[in-house]
Amino acid sequence: MNPTFSLFDLLILIGILQGIITGILLWRSKKNTRCNKFLALALFAFCFLNTKPLLHTLHLWDTNLFRYFPNGVELAITPLVYFYIKSLVTPEFRFKNKNWIHFIPFIIAQTYAFVVYFSVLTTNDFNTKDSIAKSFKFDYIKTLEEYLLLLLLPFYLFYVYKELIDYKKWLDNTTSDGTFPDFRWLKVIFQLSIIIGAFLLVNHLLDISFDLNSKTLLHYNLLTLFIAFTIYYLGFKGYLQPDTTFIRTKINPIIESNSNILNIEQTRIVEQIQKAMIEDKVFLNPKLNIYELSNMLNVPQKRVSTVINQHFKMSFRDFVNKYRLEEVKFKLDHLDYKNMSILGIALDSGFNSEASFYRIFKKDTGFSPKEFIQRKSTDFT
Repeated sequence: MNPTFSLFDLLILIGILQGIITGILLWRSKKNTRCNKFLALALFAFCFLNTKPLLHTLHLWDTNLFRYFPNGVELAITPLVYFYIKSLVTPEFRFKNKNWIHFIPFIIAQTYAFVVYFSVLTTNDFNTKDSIAKSFKFDYIKTLEEYLLLLLLPFYLFYVYKELIDYKKWLDNTTSDGTFPDFRWLKVIFQLSIIIGAFLLVNHLLDISFDLNSKTLLHYNLLTLFIAFTIYYLGFKGYLQPDTTFIRTKINPIIESNSNILNIEQTRIVEQIQKAMIEDKVFLNPKLNIYELSNMLNVPQKRVSTVINQHFKMSFRDFVNKYRLEEVKFKLDHLDYKNMSILGIALDSGFNSEASFYRIFKKDTGFSPKEFIQRKSTDFT
């Protein structure tokens, strides 16, 4: 049968080509070198996975060389993405021998695929090939692999979610530096992974309930296209990320309830913190963190964090930015600063990231700085 080339095949090939190119760029990139290696490998795995439908749509499956071509890469993708995110948000992370346990399912699956492939490669008769593969329980094992992927995906989604939440807590309760990455885009990876998992689950339920796979492969083709889109997004978004090398200093546990701090001591710490903010204006330091404030007050970091969390009902980051915002609003209203730009006032008030300033300002006031100024002017007229 002669190979036929469709729009579907073209889209998949474009996704594969883009994934390979971006993967090579990520592998050779001088930025985020450790975590980018994991992302590059994940992209290569995605690309290899997407060759599966092409074997059938291009009728390569009906050739001696490509029948039962070894491809058991599905089980490598989830741990690779997990280690990418873990190494990105935890710069001190190092891949150790014990971490190989995550790749045991993939190693077994890929080894099995090679055994079947080389066992059938010695014969040109397709019926004999199929008989040999059947003796290895090929279809049964492949189905088990797909079910195993469905079981492992929620496990990795949980740990990815935990890594993102832990990093967010560390960021909010440790530093007010707006140049620290917030990795908001990683939530998209999390969401895309959920969609892929839902796709897989629905497809299997349709096959089990209605034997849909014997009638059409449309549902799997749609999944393949979505994976191709995921390759495109992951590759370009990952490559465009700035160098996020930073030191994630260990933070002591923050007590959220049942505090052992006596009320009198808490009152004293509250007064110290307010003095540091109102009189000393320590918030003007754009890189102010909980450790510096703790040293200034000569109060243990754990206690400073507890007071800010419990008494002021805020994270350290939000607490400091609240004073910066009040400083910005004051200067926007004051004639002495009328010749300064909005960004200049923001930088003069302790912010050091334009994007985070505008986002925080709008979240607090509901308006952009320009809209805020216009409304104030209208109120006076």
